[in-house]
Amino acid sequence: MKQKHESSLNASERRVAEVRALNLFSDTFLSVALNDAAACQHVLRILTGIPDLTVKEIRTQYRISNITSHDAILDVFAEDSKGKLYNIEIQRKDTVDHARRTRFYTSMIDSESLAKGTTYAEMPDVYIVYISETDLWHSGKTVCPVRKFFAGTRIPYEDGIHILYVNAAVDDGSDAAKLMRYFKTSDPRDMSQGALSRRIHFLKQEEGGYQIMCDIS
Repeated sequence: MKQKHESSLNASERRVAEVRALNLFSDTFLSVALNDAAACQHVLRILTGIPDLTVKEIRTQYRISNITSHDAILDVFAEDSKGKLYNIEIQRKDTVDHARRTRFYTSMIDSESLAKGTTYAEMPDVYIVYISETDLWHSGKTVCPVRKFFAGTRIPYEDGIHILYVNAAVDDGSDAAKLMRYFKTSDPRDMSQGALSRRIHFLKQEEGGYQIMCDIS
């Protein structure tokens, strides 16, 4: 009986150690961490540059199904108080066609959000926040927004799609770069990231947080 108790205790201690070792580049941990309005809002405000963004609803590991095509599983899918939609994705593989992956996700989100009888003008703006550890496009910036213009002009082509490539490899001194440094460490003692830090501290240091992590892993 004593040996069984010690075995259970060791397993529990190992699980706690595993949870503490996770960082926000784990899509599972990110999904749990940002399934909290204040934490998700903190991340989105910094990466989009929208200081008054207010998160209204969050879904994590959200599946959008289509009978005739691939499903899309979104790491974090949020809606703000103005009806704008946000998809936060963690990408750790360099072998993926990133541009076409974001194209696929925006098309699936559009098909889900455009109800029958809705005019195209009523389609919500969609933000794809695509986070990677490496500088995928060699932009030299932490956040690299995709801009569309008519050829030979500076006239913007506004279709309501906003794609932001974010990376943790470039430290350009911005708030986004500081956030990416935090993503890499996810240190529960580091309280520099406000609501996100409080959420990480809860998940890694408090009993209720341990239970959440053990339940999903």
